[in-house]
Amino acid sequence: MTTWTIEHDGDVALLSRDDGKANTVLVPEFQGLEAALDTIAASKASAVVLTGRPGFFSAGLNLKALGAMSMQQKQELVSAMGSAVLKLFLFPRPVVAAVSGHALGGGAMFALAADVRLFAEGAFKFGLNEVPAGLFVPTYAIELMRAAVSPAHLTPLVVHGRVINPGEALAMNVAESVHAPEALKAAALARARALGELNGTGYASTKRLVREGGAQLAKSRLAAELEQLATLMG
Repeated sequence: MTTWTIEHDGDVALLSRDDGKANTVLVPEFQGLEAALDTIAASKASAVVLTGRPGFFSAGLNLKALGAMSMQQKQELVSAMGSAVLKLFLFPRPVVAAVSGHALGGGAMFALAADVRLFAEGAFKFGLNEVPAGLFVPTYAIELMRAAVSPAHLTPLVVHGRVINPGEALAMNVAESVHAPEALKAAALARARALGELNGTGYASTKRLVREGGAQLAKSRLAAELEQLATLMG
């Protein structure tokens, strides 16, 4: 397990993970994200930058580990993923995702849960690729995408599982901006500082009002979706 790292750059908390590979995730990583968010919430940070390693923001679930999991373990994995991304989605302070490379499945969900997304330019893939893989997209991921894109893009990006590159992400407003990889961190920190100036009770309350309806819908459906998703993962 590779833990999440928290660094502080002035008033901004930089939350990152680098496993030296594809930054795949399982239950410990989802639980680690929640713990890291609790730590940041207890700090004086006004905003958060979420990022991965160069070339891989996160490739999503560790597929090699799925084959050895029991049905119960797979259900626990889906539940942990939903809990973590929804906590990030509702985090009361501004969150900027610095999408440093490939972001697929659960990795794309991390980025979609942020307030805004800045991408590194390059031949990187981004998307919810569950449907082409024979799965279905859980409600929590649908609500993340619904909050991020216009209704016209929802079907291709969710139902069709279209995977896009940074330029397409910018054109579809999934990305707010695209930067050279070496400039991404600085751009994300600057954007987070600007959003941090809005931070406070008003920001947190309004963000919750905008997002809580979708999050509550996702939570209400999660139990019914666990077994079906776990079965398809087999």
